[in-house]
Amino acid sequence: MNPLRISLLTVLLILLLVPATEAGLIVLEGEHTVVYDIVNPRGVAFIPNYSNESFEQKVVILDEFSKRVTVTSRMSPLKTRVQFPIQSASISSSLAQYLAPEKDRQSQHPSIVRLASEITRGSGYAHEAVNSILSWIADTLTFDASLTVPADAVSALKYKKAYCVGYSNLAVALIRAAGIPARVAHGYLPPGYEWGFSKEYWGVKVNDGGFHAYLEVYYPDLGWTFSDAEHSHNFVDPFHIILRVDGETMPGYYSGGYLDVDKATFYTIVENKDKTRMADILPVPKIKRLGRRMDDRQYAAIVTGKVTDTSGNFVPEGTVVVWKDGKGTPNSFANGTYSVAVSDSGKHRIELKGKGFSKSSREIQIEKGRTYRFDTALNPGGVIFGNVRDASGKPVDDGDVFYREGTVSYGISIDKGSYRIEGLAPGSYKVSVLRNDREVSSGTVDVHSGKEMRLDFVVK
Repeated sequence: MNPLRISLLTVLLILLLVPATEAGLIVLEGEHTVVYDIVNPRGVAFIPNYSNESFEQKVVILDEFSKRVTVTSRMSPLKTRVQFPIQSASISSSLAQYLAPEKDRQSQHPSIVRLASEITRGSGYAHEAVNSILSWIADTLTFDASLTVPADAVSALKYKKAYCVGYSNLAVALIRAAGIPARVAHGYLPPGYEWGFSKEYWGVKVNDGGFHAYLEVYYPDLGWTFSDAEHSHNFVDPFHIILRVDGETMPGYYSGGYLDVDKATFYTIVENKDKTRMADILPVPKIKRLGRRMDDRQYAAIVTGKVTDTSGNFVPEGTVVVWKDGKGTPNSFANGTYSVAVSDSGKHRIELKGKGFSKSSREIQIEKGRTYRFDTALNPGGVIFGNVRDASGKPVDDGDVFYREGTVSYGISIDKGSYRIEGLAPGSYKVSVLRNDREVSSGTVDVHSGKEMRLDFVVK
């Protein structure tokens, strides 16, 4: 429910309670698998089987017109301890091409070499150097999909803006300049990334739909692992379908076919099994990115638990908000389990809410580096609903219905002369109708757990 037209006092109250976005590297643990059916009557383009240290893509070729693709991303702790800088003897001759400069990845350009040295100074391990480079890119580059924006590494560095190709080229050039093998990966973000709009995965946006560029980094004791310079460090989520990586030969079963949605390619998600959880928050980068655990240290506090109804059934989805000093960080949960990382110590209030349930909240004292478990049973939420008519009985088509919860007012739009407010805790509520920023009618109703209460309005 979005706050809409409200008095100045309510505006000030809401501004004090605007959810704050946690900055830093959100560390995930677990595994996420998505199974796709991809169909096009004109043929589906070749999609390879491919795997690396954190990613696996398996393709069942039904025929040239349809494919079933299983993509699994693993966010286990990063098990590499290659010291930085990497000793040249630990990198085989077959990997030399992934250290060399290229036309759009000018890893020996003086500005690239100088910056790579500055960014990675003080890194004890190769993965720390990579994380420093990706964090610098996250905090420095601005996403810009304009066709006039050059996509080579030097241009991305000069203009500080790029789209996915520029992000990847600059990341690869800097990582190679630091003496770590890296290459560009070419993939596809299927529908579900909402075509032309940003899609969030654990609160981090990927700004592309369709074809997408990201990268692979090589650690001598681990092998290749994906990163996405726009999104995630040392893994990519299973909404990345890999098509090819530079330097690898991937012969196609069927040379024709399409993946573009505007050419009648249809995607169905057959299965989406997400067993990931938030495990930590690291202080860098300043802008939000996703990553994996890189060492044994716990930086933030973890608040986790189960969410059920009063009968013990898991609440399928909802929101958990951790509040402190009037600011809250919203996180969604699914399958009755929540896990949030809290980056500062002190007194907090944790608030849980599921669709159709009244919210539950409690005060907790948090210390960084510790884990807290709170299982919660949510009570059925009450509902206020009704019609809004004018004096002649005609449905009102414009205006908003407001109710107050604590010190904050919330509003919902009137839809074809009716409104519905769900998930209310038991209690007495004043409900008002506003039109043109003016209250034109109001009433009071008592809400009971799991009950629907009707309150109709007639406005002048």
